[in-house]
Formats: sequence, C-alpha cells, structure tokens
Amino acid sequence: MGRKPYRKHSSLGSITGIAVLVLVAIALFIQYILPLLLLGGAGYGIYKLATRKSSLQKVNTTARLQELKESIGRCDRQLKLLANYLDEKDYTQYAVLANQVLPQLDSIDKEAKDLKNDMDFTIYKRIIKKTQDETNDITAQLHKLHVTPNSLPKDRKEKDIYQLAPEILETYQNIQTDHQLILEKLKEAENKAELEAIHDINMKRFDDILQGYLQIKQSPKDYYNADERLAQAKAALEKFDEDLDETLRQLNESQLSDFDISLRMMEQRNAKNNDI
Repeated sequence: MGRKPYRKHSSLGSITGIAVLVLVAIALFIQYILPLLLLGGAGYGIYKLATRKSSLQKVNTTARLQELKESIGRCDRQLKLLANYLDEKDYTQYAVLANQVLPQLDSIDKEAKDLKNDMDFTIYKRIIKKTQDETNDITAQLHKLHVTPNSLPKDRKEKDIYQLAPEILETYQNIQTDHQLILEKLKEAENKAELEAIHDINMKRFDDILQGYLQIKQSPKDYYNADERLAQAKAALEKFDEDLDETLRQLNESQLSDFDISLRMMEQRNAKNNDI
C-alpha cells in the first residue's frame, strides 16, 4: 500500500521533466533554429528572384539584339533604294524616303549604344560608324536639293516643281501660303474688289514667271542665255515672296487701327495722371 503513492509521484515527476525538456527545446528552436530557417528561406527566395530576373533580362536583351539586327536589315534595303532614286534622278521619291530613313538611323544608333555591353565591340563600332556616315550623307544630299521636312511636295504641282527646280520649291510654298492668307484678309477689307483685282494681276505675273522658269529648266539648251534668265527669274520669285510678306503686314496693320487709337488714349490718360 505504501509503494503506490511513490509510483504515482515518480510518474508525475517524469512527465514534468519531459514537459520541461520539450519547452526548453521549443524555446531553443524559436530562439535559434527558426530564425535560421526563416533566413535561409528568405535567402532562397531572393536567390530565386534574382535568378529569374537575370533570366528575364537575358531573354529581353536577346530579343532586343534580334530586333536591332532586323532593323539594320530593313534600313539597308531602304538605303539601296535611296541610291537607286539618286541614280534615276527621282529626287522627289528620294526626299520622301530620306525623311523616313533618317529617324530609323537615329533609332538604330541609340539602340546600339544602349546594347553596347551586350555585343561584340567591333560590331558595335561598325554600326555606329555606318549610321553616322549615312546620316551625314543623306543630310548633305537633302541640303543640295534644298529640302527640309516641311518643304516636301504636297501636291502634283509642287511635285512637278520639285522634279525640275527643287531650289524654288520653298519659295513657291511660301508664296502659296501668303496668297491664301491675303485672300482671307481681303474678305474683310472695305475696298475688297479693287484689292482682289490687284492681287490677281500680281499672281498672274508670278505664274508667268514660274512657268517660264520651269520651261527653261526642263530644256535649257533650247533657250538663249538660259542661265542668266533663270537667275533673273529666281530673283524675281524671291522678291515677289518678300512683297507678299509686306502686303500681309500692311493688311494686318490696317486691322489694328482701333488698337492704336485705344493705346494712344491710354498713354495720354496715364501721362495726365502722372502730372497730377
């Protein structure tokens, strides 16, 4: 009878000891092992993320290099077409295509510089030199043809002028712009009919000079003193452009009469207030 309580006490002590050991083990696990596991998991996650990012970057770089290669191929074909236009003296088509090719060359140049560290340095230098040389050549040729993006032919008449006399295309376009503006201004003029008649006579003289210029340009050997007459006609066209500019200024000034009167009255009133 005396041994039973002893066994019960011994069993309870064993359980208590085991519980204490378990609690100590849990505490050690939480304090030391769990942080290591979490750190290891985080490190593995960061590694996987970095590896995935690196793989995506490689795929993206490969795609960009392939696109750059294709862009260079397309541009090369257009450069050959430009050379053909020059050989055939089809300056209108040359100018149109040239203004499309220039932005492409610029894009290829920028992309090659961005991918410089991902390609062979010799290839990189070859691409940069090619784009710069072609850009300079095209720009110089457009300058010889008196072409800017805004001066490209917009209709059949301008195309004909560009084919025969590109050096006067910009002057012609300026005159046509001024002509339309003047017609709009004349609608509001008191002596509209008289001014329109004068303007129509001047435009008729302009058209006569223009047509004669184009005829001589088309076949200069068929006319006497072709070079001298062309120079005189070109100067006359440029002077007419300046005259239309002056006409526009005068028409604009005539619309400012109320403005000038109000301005003078304002200045006079300010002067009186200052005297007081």
